[in-house]
Amino acid sequence: MAGVVLGDDMAQAIRAMPEEMPPELWRGFKPESALEQGSCAAIFIAPHSAEEMISLPSVRAFADRGLEGDRFFRDSWNAVNRSDKAVSLIEDEVLVLAAKEVGVENLAQLTRRNIVTRGVALIDLLGREFTIGAVRMRGIRLFEPCGHLVKVSKLPAIFKALEHRSGLKAAILTDGAIRVGDPVALAHHHSAAAAL
Repeated sequence: MAGVVLGDDMAQAIRAMPEEMPPELWRGFKPESALEQGSCAAIFIAPHSAEEMISLPSVRAFADRGLEGDRFFRDSWNAVNRSDKAVSLIEDEVLVLAAKEVGVENLAQLTRRNIVTRGVALIDLLGREFTIGAVRMRGIRLFEPCGHLVKVSKLPAIFKALEHRSGLKAAILTDGAIRVGDPVALAHHHSAAAAL
């Protein structure tokens, strides 16, 4: 549905889903051994497209809609074939390395990502269902930094620092609250649900 423009809260048009970043190019967090779970290290939203991200201790997530109060919160992402727009995640381990490369103390608020994870490799969540606290999500695609990120952050070096490790876009599958400190883990299907 290229060309559909969102309301006043978002000045950008809804574009077709871009091609996925090939997983073999991913340079994000790769733990020495498989981890059972990580945690939510930080939560950010921006009420409007180019506004500064706001750090929150918790946020309400709504299936197919996004995070309450965020610029990407809408009636339905599935209706416009963009379930990947509901929420974005980035690894704290990447932010630490990228901040050193860019020469700043902290990049989390500047990356335009909603959820900062710690101790979980986002590539392991790609194409899989996972939970953050009680909220179920599905990893849709890995993605690259964009020109808008460079413009809003005013850090030209941020593009190179986050190249091939800019985060994971995910669909929100269930409603619920997400809190800093909540566990991030692969979802385990119950046998009754798997039979459906």
